[in-house]
Amino acid sequence: MAMKKYILLFVLVGLFSTGFAQTTCRVQDQKPLELLSQTVKRSMHTFKKQDPPIYYLNYNLNDVDIYTAEASEGGLLYARDMRYQAAQVQVRAGSPRMDNTRTLKTAGTNYLLDTVQMPEIGADGKAFLTALWRLTEQAAEAAQQDFNRVRADSQTASARKDNSPDFVFPPKETFCEEYPPLTFDKQKIEKLLLRVSDLTRGKPYVLNSSFSFEMQSGSRYFVDSVGTQLKTPVRLARLMYNLRGKTADGAEINRSGFYDVLSEEELPSEEQLTADVQRSLQELHDLLNAPEAEPITVPVILKNKAMAVFVHEVLGHRVEGHRQKEDSFGKTFTDKVGQEIVAPLLTIVDDATLPYFNNIPLRGFYRYDEEGVKARPVTLVENGILKGFLMSSSPINGFAASNGHGRGEEGMRPVARMGNTRVIASKTVSYDELEKQLLEEIKRQQKPYGFIIEDLSGGFTMTETNFPQTFKLTPTLVYRVYPDGRKEPVRGADIVGTPLAAFHEVIAAADDYGVFNGSCGAESGWVPVSGIAPSVLLHKLEFEKTGKSDLQPPLLPPPFGEEK
Repeated sequence: MAMKKYILLFVLVGLFSTGFAQTTCRVQDQKPLELLSQTVKRSMHTFKKQDPPIYYLNYNLNDVDIYTAEASEGGLLYARDMRYQAAQVQVRAGSPRMDNTRTLKTAGTNYLLDTVQMPEIGADGKAFLTALWRLTEQAAEAAQQDFNRVRADSQTASARKDNSPDFVFPPKETFCEEYPPLTFDKQKIEKLLLRVSDLTRGKPYVLNSSFSFEMQSGSRYFVDSVGTQLKTPVRLARLMYNLRGKTADGAEINRSGFYDVLSEEELPSEEQLTADVQRSLQELHDLLNAPEAEPITVPVILKNKAMAVFVHEVLGHRVEGHRQKEDSFGKTFTDKVGQEIVAPLLTIVDDATLPYFNNIPLRGFYRYDEEGVKARPVTLVENGILKGFLMSSSPINGFAASNGHGRGEEGMRPVARMGNTRVIASKTVSYDELEKQLLEEIKRQQKPYGFIIEDLSGGFTMTETNFPQTFKLTPTLVYRVYPDGRKEPVRGADIVGTPLAAFHEVIAAADDYGVFNGSCGAESGWVPVSGIAPSVLLHKLEFEKTGKSDLQPPLLPPPFGEEK
């Protein structure tokens, strides 16, 4: 089955405040690190002598308070608080040259990590240590079994083109950063959600709506057998809404809004939120009544946020380092270091160390990755030339160490993933000028129209050798632009193409850099990501019809729809 990589918008944003931070752990905050380190030493003393030996392990402990609330059409669906404390362990059996994480030629690989909810540490830590012991024992046994399968598979498997080791040890790090807990007036937020959610009542074209707030506040602890000890904050908060409708022919239409904040002062005012929801309602109405797009190849402007998603999907997954040595991977760019892979106008850097861009918080920001490696800027493409890859602790030919991009959600083994992917244009014009160039390009190519893609919800990209090396992205707000400058919304236009061709179609860029914040799903689960990009003009892109549901809209109108 082809590996599909997805990206979603309606998720939390992980951010670090610009306020007070303490970089020396308090005594009570050192206790989790002490108990985790104690367990590492005790475990390695025994496991390294086994056959096969355990040669490395690490723990991630998440200790967070979570608050969620959701309203719809003037009614509160739920509002709840919970405390969540869970630990996961990654165990490597064998040796760095070949270990239990290697992809089997015959059966793929297992990315799941053993994870367990943890008890409170308490005065003596006994319950906590006992839970860690059970978790570690189970994970060690599974790792040894997996390694035996890898060892057997290697006896009959064909030779790998890239026979790099399976692991390189991360450097030893010690770091502590903590912030005061996030505080919000929850009753005030719930009342706000109720009031704005009532805006959808009396709108029969709104099939479903959701208005919600989510917050996480706490810490992540990391300890490994190299000696690394890290404590970093988890500070997550987002106000969001989603509106959904369906056309008579089964097309799903969505409009959404997202506000990433770290304090009540950063929340949108009720007036702003109301205006945004009303605009989205109008867009939903217009799209439900808009003409359906036809398959065509035309000049296109990708607005800044849409361009950020485009880069993430079309290029980003293909420059994640660990994929380059998998024989099942398409290797679109594997052997193209030093070659031009995108238009010379563009430079692309992934920099997870950026917490904000133009006062907008970046979801892909982090201090250390899930393998305990410090984040750093990585230049992927410079003036169109491929320079390197995003690296985890799985080395590849020519790239022997991690550059701080080993990422995975809780319960999943980290692999190389994106963080803050930034597109920089060496030459820009104003956005108004970019639209003028679009009209000129439409006329020059004698096309009936072009497109402006305002918004992309995401999509998927095929990366395995037994499938076409293609991508398919789903715009959620598209305008058809005629040679005389007239614009009209259209629906049902998916962008399709191949990565080697698509990026060479970029012929101009604007100076209107925008930020996309979302979450990306792949084999290591869902991780927070950001993209920064300007609007760009492409000589051409290909479009095809969007898939539709087989089900028609409800036969019965909502009970409080507009009166006739």
